Amino acid sequence: MDGSNKEHSETSPWWMAIQKHFPWKAFIIGALLPIIIYYVFDLYGKPLVGALIAASWGVGVVLVTHFVFQKVNLFAVLAIPLTLIEIIGTIITLSPDFYLATAAIDHLLWGIAFLVSLAFPRPLILVLADAMDSIPHSSEMEEFRKTKEFRMAWVVLTSIWAGAHILSAMVLVVSQLWMPLEFFLIVRTTLSMPLLAVLIAISFWFPEWYWNRA
Repeated sequence: MDGSNKEHSETSPWWMAIQKHFPWKAFIIGALLPIIIYYVFDLYGKPLVGALIAASWGVGVVLVTHFVFQKVNLFAVLAIPLTLIEIIGTIITLSPDFYLATAAIDHLLWGIAFLVSLAFPRPLILVLADAMDSIPHSSEMEEFRKTKEFRMAWVVLTSIWAGAHILSAMVLVVSQLWMPLEFFLIVRTTLSMPLLAVLIAISFWFPEWYWNRA
């Protein structure tokens, strides 16, 4: 989501830009550690305890990042709803089928949220980019923010996030209903943090690429 350096040369490979700007530390703290916590407890037959601790970790990361550093850990923000849905749904329904369906519910809710945000002046991905303080503050950028090209990059990017989440929800539902459990679990894992990492990586690369060609 680094919409910086619009004037940069177009010769830099996209993967180098992602490698340079991707928030690796935030990814490890906000995404990998909660997953490790959950699976360690799940390994010892205490998945609910693991989910509670992972959710608490995520909330703590969001609060500390916001109040101490005045930023947002996007990975933790996006992961918390899924964890809470899993915990609440499992406690209320006591159904393993509902637990497996929580990923599809989470993707659908985020997809709808991204779509709805397109009706507002600042699409949701732009709001999150500002919250992460990933857009540089300069007089040139402040002027550029007022242009149609600036907003359209975030509209397209938010639409990509919406489409990816809604499509993921559909794939998960189909996989859970008609595919073997082992295959569904692979799909569920692939469409969680790996997909999120890919979307965020794209988000750091896409705005500058779009503006250079607008």
